[in-house]
Amino acid sequence: MNRQEKIEHIRKGRFFAWGDAAVFAAAFLLVAAFTLFAFFGRGDAADSFSVYYENEKIFTAPLSEDAVYLFSIENGRGQVRAYAGETPEDYNIIEVSDGTVRVREADCPDGICIFWGAVSSGEINCLPHRFKIALGRGGGGTDL
Repeated sequence: MNRQEKIEHIRKGRFFAWGDAAVFAAAFLLVAAFTLFAFFGRGDAADSFSVYYENEKIFTAPLSEDAVYLFSIENGRGQVRAYAGETPEDYNIIEVSDGTVRVREADCPDGICIFWGAVSSGEINCLPHRFKIALGRGGGGTDL
């Protein structure tokens, strides 16, 4: 078979063979499955949250009890206590409501922690104050 005959033979053939279509379909199904798992396969919902300051756990509370807490940095140490209306420097007000937690107010310069909104899984980070809220299971009671 000369070169011209090979070109004609290829042109008469199909663009995709059945095997090609099967490989593309399998790849598409895998991508769809991983995407669905990433968005909806989070497993059990969190029942508590923990507050970390400089990667050290300083507070844990359940999500089942609606409450408002004040995170503040005093004398170089992070602390969490029940919110009573006062707002010292370097603070974040943490609100627990309907099984979710959010940062309601903060005096950090960027305010990104506020824009996370109410979450029921995952984390909320505040880089200027070096603190994070991590949601999880089995937290038990409040550390107050």
